[in-house]
Amino acid sequence: MIGVDMGTSSTRVVVLDENGLSRGAASRPTPGLNPSRQVFEQDPEQMYLSVLLTLKDVLSRHDINVSEIGGVAICGQMAGISPIGKGWEAVAPYDSWLDMRCASQVPRLKAYEQQIIEQAGGPAGANHAAKWLYWHEQQPQIYRSISKIIMPAAYVAGRMAQLHSDDAFMDYTYLGFNSFADSRAVRWNTSLIDQFKLDADRLPKLVSPSDRIGSVSASAANFCGLLAGTPIFAGCGDIAATMLGTGIFNPGKLFDISGTGSVLATLQDHYAVDSQHKTVTTFRHCLPELFYSVAYVGGAGISFNKFALEESECRRLEIQARAPLSERNKLLFLPHMGGRHAPFDASLAGAFVGLDWTHDRTDQYRAMMEAIAYEYAYFLQCMRDMKVEIDEGGVLSLGGGANSPLFNQIKADVLGMPFSRLPAAEYGVLGAALLVGQGADIFPDLKQTAIDWQRPVEAVTFPDVSKHRFYAGMRNAYERMLTRLKPVFDELHSVPLA
Repeated sequence: MIGVDMGTSSTRVVVLDENGLSRGAASRPTPGLNPSRQVFEQDPEQMYLSVLLTLKDVLSRHDINVSEIGGVAICGQMAGISPIGKGWEAVAPYDSWLDMRCASQVPRLKAYEQQIIEQAGGPAGANHAAKWLYWHEQQPQIYRSISKIIMPAAYVAGRMAQLHSDDAFMDYTYLGFNSFADSRAVRWNTSLIDQFKLDADRLPKLVSPSDRIGSVSASAANFCGLLAGTPIFAGCGDIAATMLGTGIFNPGKLFDISGTGSVLATLQDHYAVDSQHKTVTTFRHCLPELFYSVAYVGGAGISFNKFALEESECRRLEIQARAPLSERNKLLFLPHMGGRHAPFDASLAGAFVGLDWTHDRTDQYRAMMEAIAYEYAYFLQCMRDMKVEIDEGGVLSLGGGANSPLFNQIKADVLGMPFSRLPAAEYGVLGAALLVGQGADIFPDLKQTAIDWQRPVEAVTFPDVSKHRFYAGMRNAYERMLTRLKPVFDELHSVPLA
């Protein structure tokens, strides 16, 4: 079974046997283009080649009998779109989940926001529907060439299978990010689409994550080393795949997925939405009886890269930033360098508040981590106000950020909850591989197999109660900063260049 995870910054592939043991893994970077503020896109052709090359890497470096491979499934980024033409060709760059060019369309969706929240699962934002409206209203020449609007993982799967646009698909785990969806009923909200005078025929058919959508074509097989005819399954959103890959299905369980974005999610056994704060989005889990609710800080991981924090310096700052609290720790960072995603506010940007001559990069590094924890505290309050079950016993930490003891400690201290880390593994590709196993009938029970493959907790970080008062005060100051700085950012954006 081959699982593929098309992340924002890298493509990862793993080959697993029927017992969940890795037979080989590989990864490659996937570059993104950020030519100007709030513009972030990726080349679909490069994304496709990245997947084929990473598959080739893993198959050529490890002793794998390709005739025994039961199939491939791809999970990928969830909030952007990839418009294609009739022949499955990309007619525009992948409009990334980090891209805010469609922000001007969000107010139009806001007029229907209560309906959108109740049916799609989350508030209006710079996601599928707003991006569709952007192409329709602001790029009409390109829009006329669009046959279907799909996800980047579906684009790659369809290229591998040489599909036609009539075969376009989207699995139901992405629907929370589409304001024109009825996520609970797994269908498109055609009445709302009609309100915007859009053509519903441009939307793909909805499928389940383990549905077979095609087979590896001869040309793709020749390039990457798989056998032609190898089954390709629909796959799912990367958050859904990661949660499936953990093998943990307890309602109320909290997950911290710390990567390019910083995601706080809670698992639910029923559909519930955030009508009060309009911050949290609810999605369908890969298991049809489950849902999960999510809020996130977009591009949190990119912020560290933009400050030229290389891995070696991060290790040094990690050690230095563990010093006891002092006046130097009264420093705030605003992490919304590409705009705020939850709740949506494209006008926000990044800022340090409280800088003085005593501060250095160590203090800034710690403040950047603390900002994510303050956002998580707000997300958690939104989830509690939804009256959904919350497991107060702790948070399961995943992703690259989970490897930072300092980051885990800060989040534990701010939330007042233990943070548990699983062994280092790519849980997204693990979840994608599990979907192959279900689709190919390699095992009869997806949930039980995921549980059987579950990894034991490797480390637990407990909150330091002595820091509770400090972080309560800092969180209050952080929330006040958000409110007070918004008019400043609004004014900055309105300043004429000439």
